This record gives sequence, C-alpha cells and structure tokens, in this order.
Amino acid sequence: MKDESKKKKFRKLWPTSKCCMKKALELNNIGKYGSIFVTSSFILIALYNMITLNYFLFSFISFLINLYFLSIVFIKLEMIKFDLLNKYVVFSLRVMIFLFLINSFAYLSHNSDFSKLVLAPMSFIGAYFIFLLLKRDSI
Repeated sequence: MKDESKKKKFRKLWPTSKCCMKKALELNNIGKYGSIFVTSSFILIALYNMITLNYFLFSFISFLINLYFLSIVFIKLEMIKFDLLNKYVVFSLRVMIFLFLINSFAYLSHNSDFSKLVLAPMSFIGAYFIFLLLKRDSI
C-alpha cells in the first residue's frame, strides 16, 4: 500500500495513459488534418499543372472541384459557416470518398512512377480520411 502511494506521488505529473502519443494520434485529428492535407495537395497539383500548361482544361476543372471539396471539408469541421451547403455536406463527402477511390485505381494504371507511388496511395488514404470525417457527429 505504501509502495503504491509513493509510485502515484512520483508519477503525479505524468499522463494517466501509458501512450504518450494518444492525444496527437486520435482518429478525430487524423481525419481532420489528413483530409485538409490531401485535398490541399490535389489543389496544389492542379495549380502546378495549370501553370505548366499540362492538360490545362482538366487541371482547371480539377482545381474547381477540389476547391469545392475543400470548402465542404471546412464546413464539416465547422471552420467556416455556409448554411446553403449544409444539406449537401454528407452527400458531397460520400462523392469525395468514391472519387478518391476511383482516382487511386486510375493512378495505379498510369505510366508515371510518381502517380503510382505517390498519388495513388495519397488518394486512397484521402478516401480513408474523408470516411473518418464522415463519421464525425458535428453535423
């Protein structure tokens, strides 16, 4: 008994959980920041393709769609308030999951190693992040 109280006194400032990364690695935070990161990355890739004039029209359309998806993510996370789109958030997140999964398979069939090794996994993981975001109960 005396030994336990001494141990508790020694560990008073330590976290109660044994896992030190528990707070940083919660699924809530991973879904939140991961979905923002993946969607922003695809926006930057579309901007780069527009600047270098690679498939300008498709890159422009991709830029607009990803910008819409980023705004949906921000609305779901309640970082911005836009009441007009609130009723379309769940449907848009489901469409995002579907499109990210389709994109991951399309990137796997592409000739470029960058598409196969970077964009395909990023798109697949992005679908998982959006799924985590969809399961949030904020809206």
